Amino acid sequence: MEQPNFKNIDTLKDWIINVHEKDIIEMKKAQELPVSFWETYSAFSNTSGGWVLLGVMEGNPMNIIQGVGNITKTQMNLWDMLSNPNKVNYRGVDNEDVQVVKIDGAEVMIVYVKEAPESMKPVYFNGKRENTFIRTGDGDRRATKQELEAFERNAMPCHDSLPVEHFTIDDLDMDSVITYKEKVNKRFPKKKYIEMSNQDFLIEIGACFVDRVSGEVKLRRGALLFLGQERTIKEVYPHYHLDYFNRKGYNPRWIDRVSDDEPGDYEMNIFNFYSIVYEKMKMLLKESFELDEGQIRMPLSDFDEVLRECLINCLAHADYVQAYPSIKIEVFDGWFHFLNPGKMLVSLQQFRTGGDSRPRNEIIMKMFRWLGASERQGYGGPLIYTTTASGGVHTPEIYTDIEKTDLRIWNIDFADSYPELDEEAKIILRVILKSDMPMSVSKIREEIGLSDYKVRKWLDILDEKKLVQKIGNGPTTKYAIRETADEKITQLQIALNNLKTKE
Repeated sequence: MEQPNFKNIDTLKDWIINVHEKDIIEMKKAQELPVSFWETYSAFSNTSGGWVLLGVMEGNPMNIIQGVGNITKTQMNLWDMLSNPNKVNYRGVDNEDVQVVKIDGAEVMIVYVKEAPESMKPVYFNGKRENTFIRTGDGDRRATKQELEAFERNAMPCHDSLPVEHFTIDDLDMDSVITYKEKVNKRFPKKKYIEMSNQDFLIEIGACFVDRVSGEVKLRRGALLFLGQERTIKEVYPHYHLDYFNRKGYNPRWIDRVSDDEPGDYEMNIFNFYSIVYEKMKMLLKESFELDEGQIRMPLSDFDEVLRECLINCLAHADYVQAYPSIKIEVFDGWFHFLNPGKMLVSLQQFRTGGDSRPRNEIIMKMFRWLGASERQGYGGPLIYTTTASGGVHTPEIYTDIEKTDLRIWNIDFADSYPELDEEAKIILRVILKSDMPMSVSKIREEIGLSDYKVRKWLDILDEKKLVQKIGNGPTTKYAIRETADEKITQLQIALNNLKTKE
């Protein structure tokens, strides 16, 4: 999150009087440091960070700049309390995060509160964990008991490496174990895993371990989730639930489903669910490519790799303790939806650029890697973003909070991912997308043969929808695709990758 430029007072004044409270902005009247500041401080620290504007009252249509009554005392109180561990358990504001500006004679204090690391959450005040707040929409609300428990799990990931007391390998599905062992043996034939007993194999790959005190062979939680019998999985994880829906053809219901709550030929552990769903998605992808090759802009093999990474991320980073939401994979015409319980443990920027990995379930991720199914740890996000960007399709959309992680990816070209657009508008969008440089109206008209009136009409609509942006004014006006922050970061990543390839 980049901070606004506060050097120009006129620009800052305009920003302050027109901005509205949202998930990253909070305004407070303040003669001194208000008590409610700490609720917002806790909420911003526990979510995505944000700015607190002290001395500003929200108004309609414009905010009112009143100023802070006693700015010196307010600053002293802020620093004193931030430095007091009895007041807050984590300090997320440094000197450069606090600025005092004078606007029309009134002094406004702008405080930027950074998001706390997952290991330091929850952030609370007055020494009471019940004083933990999170930001939802434009307000602060007290965290629930379930959310506090989720913060604790996020602070200490790899819960799945712990032993499942009083469970043994007999609680695993032996068909799954044998199939998994055969697949791993094919990758590493010199290890001769196929000749090992199931127990020795599971110990060798870290799914089980021998307790050095008791000599007992103990099963890890991740192994139970990955290879267990569904019944025994739900003894340990009562909220465990996996769903896959094929909703292609704009069908009001699903036309195909894979779920743990429907009778089937396989125990619906993570391994079997992954194996079945991945094959179904690959088949649907191949069919769509063959039937409508003109729409697809990405090589089939490349998107196959993206799908696999998305599916593994969804299964390996899920919080299986959490009651809601459950894992859900959906296939629609032209796009795929992956939903899992639990917050992503790296920032969105880290996910896009790679190099940093904090898997929630290390054992599950490791078992995927033994299959050769998972990308090198920490580089799944860049693979998803750079591959889709190179293929000319809609940029992936990802959202994560304390409750869930929601990822959507498209496999049709950028224009077709907006089905509400008229075909002429899509043609204009494709022409601009293919161009390396911003295009003038006359150049677009020349490329597609539409009238000046129609080109301008569709450009105005695309501008309103924030799909294109105007560059310049008057006769020199040109148009380019409006890039999101995600796309800019992705393009940078592609450029860096290309440089490495040339070295």
